[in-house]
Amino acid sequence: MGEWLPRRARQAPRSPPAPRRSAPLHRTMPQPLGAALLLALLAADCSQAVLLRAPEAAQFLRQRQRRAYQIFEETKQGHLERECVEEHCSKEEAREVFENDPETVRTAQVAACIHKYGSPYTRSPDFLTCVHSKHFCFVYCSEKLTSVLSFGADIDECKVQHGGCNQICLNKLGSYRCSCYSGYALKDSKTCEDIDECAASADICGEARCKNLISSYECVCDAGYRYDEQRKTCDEQLCEQMCVNLPGSYTCHCDGKGGVKLSQDMNTCENIIPCVPFAVAKSVKSLYLGRMFSGTPVIRLRFKRKQLTRLVAEFDFRTFDPEGILFFAGGHQDSTWVVLALRKGRLELQLKYSGIGRVTSSGPLINHGMWQTISVEELERSLVVKVNRDAVMKIAVSGDLFTLDKGLYQLNLTVGGIPFKTKDLIVPINPRLDGCLRAWNWLNGEDSTIQETIKMNERMQCFSVAGRGSFYPGRGFAIFNLTYTQPSSGNETKTSWKIEVNAVIQPATDTGVMLALVTEEASVPLSLSLIDYHSTKKLKQQFVILAVEDTVVSRLALNLCDKKEHSVDILLKKDQLSLRVDGMEGERELSTSELEDSLSILESSLQSAVKTYVGGLLSPHLDELAVRKTVSAH
Repeated sequence: MGEWLPRRARQAPRSPPAPRRSAPLHRTMPQPLGAALLLALLAADCSQAVLLRAPEAAQFLRQRQRRAYQIFEETKQGHLERECVEEHCSKEEAREVFENDPETVRTAQVAACIHKYGSPYTRSPDFLTCVHSKHFCFVYCSEKLTSVLSFGADIDECKVQHGGCNQICLNKLGSYRCSCYSGYALKDSKTCEDIDECAASADICGEARCKNLISSYECVCDAGYRYDEQRKTCDEQLCEQMCVNLPGSYTCHCDGKGGVKLSQDMNTCENIIPCVPFAVAKSVKSLYLGRMFSGTPVIRLRFKRKQLTRLVAEFDFRTFDPEGILFFAGGHQDSTWVVLALRKGRLELQLKYSGIGRVTSSGPLINHGMWQTISVEELERSLVVKVNRDAVMKIAVSGDLFTLDKGLYQLNLTVGGIPFKTKDLIVPINPRLDGCLRAWNWLNGEDSTIQETIKMNERMQCFSVAGRGSFYPGRGFAIFNLTYTQPSSGNETKTSWKIEVNAVIQPATDTGVMLALVTEEASVPLSLSLIDYHSTKKLKQQFVILAVEDTVVSRLALNLCDKKEHSVDILLKKDQLSLRVDGMEGERELSTSELEDSLSILESSLQSAVKTYVGGLLSPHLDELAVRKTVSAH
């Protein structure tokens, strides 16, 4: 969708000259013009005369005129191969190929090389070196039609006002061309216009109406119909997304994980709108310690010094979590190191010097969610830990955390985890800490790269506002490995099972999963969800539903999206099922025999390992459930 543009308009065709021979040509030129061009040549070198033999003089001093050695050649654009092989090439032929003066050799510059090294027809290496030093390129033609084609460096017209092209400018040797983006075509040599696919092809959409768009088109069917791209037909559309067939009826469902739910007409989908504002703003000057589920450090630093240096660490800290690791400092597992952690809401220091490990804990409860300043300082023979500038621990030590290795004193420092397995600590601990750091200072501020890294990674940042409890903003969930079975009393070969959940919730949307059990095969034997419609009754209303696999076993009509806290309690065991919200009992959806069958299915699933999901289902294997139940990750 483009054409090549000549750089300069051609002159009108002239009468072709007589065919040239191998003998030199002598032409008579008007005296004033000949004298002017000769003076131009002499000006190339003021220190010495420029004398050219007849063939060379004839090449540069004759009046330019068009030649045609083929029929209709004067109507063609100059072509390098044709000019060089089919004709006796010269500067004039070069001018026909490149169609502009800047890219054709400047006579005076080449004349200086001819004067110094003789005719170019001799193919003297010194002559070629002279010309190349002036940034020219010489192309020789066939041996029988020996001549020289000289031209300067290519000019990229696309760099100047985009070559006048409306969309795409493509440069080439001696010329350029305009082109267009997909869906456009050249209106003239430079301007692009939209292609109307609907007008170009009448049956492009088959049964549907064709709607032209900028650089594209769309096939549109009447309301209630969906376009089939393969067959180009409009088929009746019962549901906008997923349609589930039922005996004598059907139900529609929307992909809640895609942020949509069933609309009022029970066929189409609409966006899930939060009923509670999300406090999801984050601070780029903070570091979240609990980003890694495995307790892997979120920051790793290594310090090297020529002289012995002592550890100095200070930072602001906030958490509601009672247990986890703040930072590690030292060498490797078998060398000298210290770990500052939190256990039961108080600071704990584990340290290892000279192969001997110790654990000490002291100070106030600090998992109250308020910011406090914590510091650790290595003195000559002791470690001092402070909370809000008050010393809470002072431990005598014999050794240094910086260790000498290959002539340098070195120290490893990791934040939010340790560089070895937690079972190898003096006292094992759950390393993942749901906490936040800010205003940190490791070894007097020698960690400038940390802040830049955090700015580029939102997941490393903390929420600006935090409150007690768990928050699931729709892009994450919590997973627990819980066992719901135990041996029956008096009979170890049989097992009993029980699922009991008590929670206080404040839903942010009226659609979503609160809790789900998931097997290793990615089936969902139990789920507790919020939903805002009754699929079989075609009723738009807020419900809390409890389901075993894809069967709803209990339902309670209640509006929970009201910015208030609500208590939710469920109890399931072999012969009992209960769903209660704010003390109100849910209605059973099944008969006694049907309920027994559903509980038997649940019991069978619990004999194998299951994972307990809280706050959403984001596993790619669970998409079908998410669509079927219209749940989102909120």
